[in-house]
Amino acid sequence: MAIIVNTNVTALRMRSSLNNATNALNNSLLRMSTGYKINSAKDDAAGLYLATNLNVQISGSQVAQDNIATGTNVLQTIEGDLDVMMDSLYRIRDLAVQASNGIYDATALSAMEDEATARLDEIDRISAASNFNGLKLLDGTGLTNGLRLQVGPNADEAANAITIEAEVFEKIDSTTLGSAGTKLRTGVTTAFGDPEEAAKYLDAVDEAIDMINTRKATIGATQNRLDAANASLTTTIENTSAAMSTIMDADIAEEAAEYTKQQILQQTSSTLLVQANQLPALALTLIQ
Repeated sequence: MAIIVNTNVTALRMRSSLNNATNALNNSLLRMSTGYKINSAKDDAAGLYLATNLNVQISGSQVAQDNIATGTNVLQTIEGDLDVMMDSLYRIRDLAVQASNGIYDATALSAMEDEATARLDEIDRISAASNFNGLKLLDGTGLTNGLRLQVGPNADEAANAITIEAEVFEKIDSTTLGSAGTKLRTGVTTAFGDPEEAAKYLDAVDEAIDMINTRKATIGATQNRLDAANASLTTTIENTSAAMSTIMDADIAEEAAEYTKQQILQQTSSTLLVQANQLPALALTLIQ
């Protein structure tokens, strides 16, 4: 082997090995400290691109779950208000059954009418007051086109949105509840005039109860659909997170082994570099 002074090829090779070991050692340290095997695009450009898209889907799905929870809260608010209305209807029906019995005088019937009217007033108050975040829910003015819920992370309407139908938000109060011929508000005055009218009023009250039950059934079906959508999102988030973990997350045991390996190579290269730097000194022995 030639003895060269100007260019120490062996030292250059040892320095290159030392640099490579040091870079690999730093990469292992970074991966163990962050928990990610991809910390910049240079680590794996294609993997980073895919992981970024997966992360977008995960984040969007989590927000969609919040949207579903909010939609469920809207439906629960309506259902709660309808339950209170139903309690009033039950009492009005009891009063109508009581008034259908001919033993009561005009004073008693008037008292029954007053209570029934007060119950109707409360139904109307609930209808006007029912709202969620400023959206009117039962007075028929707030959501005439229904309520759109974004239940997926993407733009496609069919796969990512559910609309709570407008019928859930149709006006429901003493002027709309009742039978086709007798609404509760218009019929209450004559209903407690005599037993026969009170008996007829029962049909209107039963129709009103059926209307609220039908509305609640629609709400229940929609809630079940939202629950299914939420369960689907949970599965999507789990699977997408697993895929992202495969791409991004570092195997700490593997990185620890790699760190130890590169640490030994670094120390070895450093020692050998010291020796390689001494090789040109052999030229001095030839000169002497």
